[in-house]
Amino acid sequence: MIDSKDVAAILLAASLSFISYRVLHARKSHPPYPPGPPPKPLIGNAYDIPFSKAAVRYMEWSKQYNSDIIHLSALNTHIVVLHKMEDVVELMERRSANYSSRPSLTLIKLLGMENITPLVPYGNTLRKQRRILEEGLRKDLTSTYRYIHLEKVHILLGQFLSVPDRYKEHCKMLAASDTVAVAFGHDLVPGQRDEFLEAAEFVASSGSKLFLPGRTLLTVFGFLSYIPPWFPGASTQKLCAEVREAGVRYRNGPFQAVKQKLVLPVVSAGTLKDCVLRRLLERRSTGNGSYADEETMKDVMATFYIAGVETIKTSLLIFILAMTLHPPEQQKAQEEIDRVVGSDRLPTFEDRASLPYVDALYREVLRWQSNGPLGLVHATSQDDIYKGYYIPKGSLVMANVWAITRDEEKYPDPESFLPERFLGADGRVTGDTFTCAFGFGRRVCPGRYLADELVWIMVASVLATFKISKAKDENGNEIDVDPYAFTDTVTSEPLPFKCSIVPRSEQAESLIKGAASLSMQSLKQV
Repeated sequence: MIDSKDVAAILLAASLSFISYRVLHARKSHPPYPPGPPPKPLIGNAYDIPFSKAAVRYMEWSKQYNSDIIHLSALNTHIVVLHKMEDVVELMERRSANYSSRPSLTLIKLLGMENITPLVPYGNTLRKQRRILEEGLRKDLTSTYRYIHLEKVHILLGQFLSVPDRYKEHCKMLAASDTVAVAFGHDLVPGQRDEFLEAAEFVASSGSKLFLPGRTLLTVFGFLSYIPPWFPGASTQKLCAEVREAGVRYRNGPFQAVKQKLVLPVVSAGTLKDCVLRRLLERRSTGNGSYADEETMKDVMATFYIAGVETIKTSLLIFILAMTLHPPEQQKAQEEIDRVVGSDRLPTFEDRASLPYVDALYREVLRWQSNGPLGLVHATSQDDIYKGYYIPKGSLVMANVWAITRDEEKYPDPESFLPERFLGADGRVTGDTFTCAFGFGRRVCPGRYLADELVWIMVASVLATFKISKAKDENGNEIDVDPYAFTDTVTSEPLPFKCSIVPRSEQAESLIKGAASLSMQSLKQV
């Protein structure tokens, strides 16, 4: 009789032989993979995959192996990282039919996020959802929501004036209140509890934490999803269950509130603001819009907060960091605003074309420190050959935005903050709109036009009214700020830093108080 240990040994030997055969056979049956760190037997690059400053590490490998395309593999998963814009354009845009999917991760399903638009694999569901989003977020509709952007930014100015040290909290409130107002016509009042906001924030923040190193086993080992939440050590399962529950509240609550108001006669009195969901529901009821069942529309609308707030907030924080560290560029922008806008009013969207340096500074903020150094992961739907390299079906493909923004051929002296790089010889902004800040190909952010306008008007309004500089300690010495101290999360934001935010003049302070007061009154009237 064969001993159980012998059986185990035989099975192990057979498994290793099979794996070795597959590896050797695979090497002979297709072109080589792109260059990268050499894999170890069986485990591949499992211990090489970086979790901290990943974009920087991939960029170092790109230089080490003299290749703009880097490849790693682990646990039968292939990772391909692109470091040049031309490669990103070729694969994610020109070959978008093959490079537009998302990886199927167990953790996403546990969180109840499998139908959230940015995470949906490429196919009919994604196409349906994006049609709805693009219908509600068309470029020609952006002006419809400008009054909301101005209202929320003016409230932000008042908050900066009252409690400048809490600038991070204020930036998040601006991003959240603007997003919720545009999407659902729902106003968030600073300082007041809002159950929908709390649910959405819990989903977004918990999801970000769950994708940190140490939680990622659930993305690889699907069987862990069957461990019950009460099982010892299953804290991730428990948190996932709480996220799912909060997600249901956020997904259903605001949607039903808007739907209910649409059938009430008080709508004519203006109690429901113009918003994306209202327009979509009205067009659907008349047969003029893209047809979608309510569950699909709820999935689409839930995307707004989860996909929008963190990226907008982070862009605002990076702007404050940039101004803290670069006073000469801040002063140039303020001088332009003083010439064009004057000191007796705040900037408006109509001023943008006349403020090229401010526009260039805004673009340089997006380039200088990316809020998504590696963007969201794409996945291939079929095998592909590119530049003689083999990219297998199911590969995880990432655009290293950090490296693209530091391409010295396109952006000389990339570590310096130079708004002039976006200005032509005639002083006008160039055609480089720095679109990689909003994604690529068929996965480009459908809300990019709204986000662009909100962040720009915030930048212009803060520059017009405040001076941002390094904070000083008790001895009057400036407190140093590290421009590279960022979180290691999908949306990478600056770690807390001290700065000084003070009004530029008494007249600026008066403008801030007046604008903030009017905006707060508008909130209270609803």
